[in-house]
Amino acid sequence: MNKNPFIKPPVSIKSRKNPRGEYTNLNTEDLLDAVKQSAHSTHRGDLDILLEVFLDRYNARQDELDKINHSLEKQIKTEHKLARANQKRYEQQSKMALMGEMMDAIAHQWKQPLNALSMMSELLESDFDDGDVDAKYIHQYTNDTHLQIQHMTNTLSEFRNFFRPKLTKEKFTIGEALNSVMTLVKDEFIKNNIYIEVSKKEEIELVESKNELIHLILNIINNAKDAFNERDITDRKILIDYFTDDTNIYLAITDSAGGIPESIIKDIFEPNITTKAIGKGTGIGLYMSMQIAKKFHGSLSVKNIEHGASFLLKIPL
Repeated sequence: MNKNPFIKPPVSIKSRKNPRGEYTNLNTEDLLDAVKQSAHSTHRGDLDILLEVFLDRYNARQDELDKINHSLEKQIKTEHKLARANQKRYEQQSKMALMGEMMDAIAHQWKQPLNALSMMSELLESDFDDGDVDAKYIHQYTNDTHLQIQHMTNTLSEFRNFFRPKLTKEKFTIGEALNSVMTLVKDEFIKNNIYIEVSKKEEIELVESKNELIHLILNIINNAKDAFNERDITDRKILIDYFTDDTNIYLAITDSAGGIPESIIKDIFEPNITTKAIGKGTGIGLYMSMQIAKKFHGSLSVKNIEHGASFLLKIPL
């Protein structure tokens, strides 16, 4: 039986594979290999699809990296703000701790001239009753009174200048800074039987913050004072020396206070590290001293010697 010529036989349609879906599942290395093979093949029908898949994957990865970078930038800014806040907190703690020590020292330094003035007033009355008061006596009495008052005024002036911040650098000598230090601590160190010797070969001029150098020196010698007292050391000496070479200025502070425990000496300039008993030290003083050295574009180091510790401040010329 003949087939009806008007009826067309069914057409068999072959389903074409989805190369994009297939390529999407390739890992990046295999995808790149497929791109290379397609680029060098005479049949390049899938090259555009391969490139689209690759570019889509690249853009997705780039978006992920952008998100990660943005998150990291926010985290870095947060950490930077936190670090600045901690730095300000350390500075404030150091300043307050040193202020407490200085107020104690000034109270002691004022006690002596105030006692002297009290005794002089009592003697004046007694000597007047005895008829010993004349023009020469009054002249000497006035001079002695002025000396005591001048000592108190100098001490207060150094104290006020030290705690009054200066925003600009100033020209001064290391000797001038040490004289200010001695004015602030002289009587306190005499009371504690601590002998300070300053040795120098020539005067050295700096253009920095004088108060910050004073702060650095006070932190170190006050730590030595505390160590002398805590360890009940009888031979109490601090030697301060300063000198230069062709490239640097050096300030060396050496004590006989027994040294720093080897277990913490490598971390002694980190915050909250202290050799003092619990409740007696903040661990901020030497950290702030190191920060001051860095502000001077210098460095501060320490090593143990035979009977104590030796600190060395190095500032480039």
